Amino acid sequence: MGFGYAVGLDIPPRSLRTGNAMGDTTVIQTMTSHRTDPMGGGTLPALFSTALSRRPDRVALWDDADSITYGELHRRSNALANAFRDLEIGPETRVATVLPNRLEAPIVDIAVFKAGAVRLPVNPALSSDEIDHILTDAMPAAVVCDEARIEPVEELLADLPTRPTCIAVGSGDPPAGWRAASALEDAANATRPDVSVSPDATAGHFYTGGTTGEPKGVRYTQAALTTNLLAHHADLGFSSTDTGLVATPISHSGGTFLLAALLAGGTVGLHREFDKEAFLEAIADRDVTWTFLVPTMLYRLLEEPLEEYDLTSLENVIYGAAPIRPDRLREALERLGPIFTQFYGQTEVPNLITTLDRRDHARALEDDDDRLLRSAGQPCLLSDVTIVDPDTGEECAPGEEGELLARAPYAFDGYVDRPDETADAFVDGWVRTGDIGRIDEDGYLFLLDRRSDVIVTGGMNVYTAEVERVLGEHPDVADVSVIGVPHEEWGEAVRAVVVPREDSPPVDVDDILEYAGERLAGYKRPKSVEVAAELPTTSIGKIDKATLRDRHWADEDRRIG
Repeated sequence: MGFGYAVGLDIPPRSLRTGNAMGDTTVIQTMTSHRTDPMGGGTLPALFSTALSRRPDRVALWDDADSITYGELHRRSNALANAFRDLEIGPETRVATVLPNRLEAPIVDIAVFKAGAVRLPVNPALSSDEIDHILTDAMPAAVVCDEARIEPVEELLADLPTRPTCIAVGSGDPPAGWRAASALEDAANATRPDVSVSPDATAGHFYTGGTTGEPKGVRYTQAALTTNLLAHHADLGFSSTDTGLVATPISHSGGTFLLAALLAGGTVGLHREFDKEAFLEAIADRDVTWTFLVPTMLYRLLEEPLEEYDLTSLENVIYGAAPIRPDRLREALERLGPIFTQFYGQTEVPNLITTLDRRDHARALEDDDDRLLRSAGQPCLLSDVTIVDPDTGEECAPGEEGELLARAPYAFDGYVDRPDETADAFVDGWVRTGDIGRIDEDGYLFLLDRRSDVIVTGGMNVYTAEVERVLGEHPDVADVSVIGVPHEEWGEAVRAVVVPREDSPPVDVDDILEYAGERLAGYKRPKSVEVAAELPTTSIGKIDKATLRDRHWADEDRRIG
């Protein structure tokens, strides 16, 4: 079978990429009007009400069992939004959605926007303690979950001083204290909600992943989220002829790509879980043109005989949310072609800080340039980045290492109820990302590590990402994570946790140490290696280094690095 790419992709230079299906300049003009119109187009209620009404007969969403058209999506989200308003859920009221990838989830999200309320997405894969923290910290006015999660969520509601309005999706007869979303829809008016909200009103209340501490609530304005969705639309060039497939939690980045694709009038499929065979079959059967993956998902796909599937429709594999190994990315390029787009972002500046686009991937493949595959790309259409000395704040010259700062019109407005941490997060309008990196002469960003992941051993900084890249190229290593562990003399020592390849012999620890010793400076070399069946991951697929570190630091008075 062939694959959906052609060598020498006809992709315009980044500086010219301002057009898409809406016209050569419409997106940028729309962004401008959305930023300046005080009560109209600059908000999500207006944006979605307009976008969903254009193609009523086209399929908007599908899953394995069903599908809904844009007309149905528009009508049902209108009805639920009006029901929210009847329940006094509107501007500045938070709606926590604890929903898996099912067709009703985008309906609820869009209804929240149309009601002018605040979207508070909660990944249902989080632990009870993590969900409890979010609910008690955010104090939502309403909670929406599916029938499978009513009981565990109900137990958590006892900790709240005020019980929120509780709405169940997919349950025709929910227990006492809960309302059925379907009944609310049926009883409500399905006309466009009469809602006016300011562009400065709160539209989103998301939570950080908690990998560097307790999850924090992040506030976005209506203008910020509107601009962010339109920027996704412009940076990716989504069109009404596209079909997407999302198998990552739509409470995270996958949901943003989904919403941006709906604005373009495309079709999006949802998988509740990532099953690599079902995923590949869906691409072939549904003529999928784009998808979003975290690196671990891509690695799993590379284990499959991809040549046995008809993937000719696939034009854009978007990836991000965690570092990717250059050797595995090259393998993917060689097998699938230069159809990849990387986005780097974080909760505070969602998804779109920098991008390594398909043209970059094509050049890396054609020029055999692995250096470029280690890059996080160049700034996105509406973003800007700089590197500064973390101690002095002075801007670094090209090639110098320092802390990455980013700014964009869709950056967060602050941490909710955390004024000190909000103040620390900004420097003269720039967001401090907490990442260490450098920018080369051509404007490409190279990320070295999270500041919190840097290992300080004997006074020397070791960037774990560099060590992971080297060890990841060992032929017997499928995955690797590098952490700092306590050491009496050096403060910290480098430790590697490796997962062997399924088809390889048992990992020889001495061989791994020798391999690293030949390729890394002495202070960067792992002093110990642990072999594991798998690495712990967060609910969105990132390697959970905190879990790996905690068992080594539990009895220490303080952590170094």
